[in-house]
Amino acid sequence: MAQPTYTQAVAIVTTDGTDTTGKWKALYCGSAGTVKVDMYGPGGDAITFTAVAGGLLPITVSKVYGTGSSITNGNVFGLN
Repeated sequence: MAQPTYTQAVAIVTTDGTDTTGKWKALYCGSAGTVKVDMYGPGGDAITFTAVAGGLLPITVSKVYGTGSSITNGNVFGLN
């Protein structure tokens, strides 16, 4: 299977618990912690992932929550 490539990285800012909407093919986490997201697609279930510093979460998401995520601003990027 071919490795996915990304041409865009968008800093996800969740200041003061603000939720950020968009469609990302993956998330890059620059620090360790938890990231609460809505999965993209039918159902769009909310789920919390535990990420390692410098880790790539190869998941397609439509929302990243400010409340319920412990990774600080500037450390989560949406990749497309």
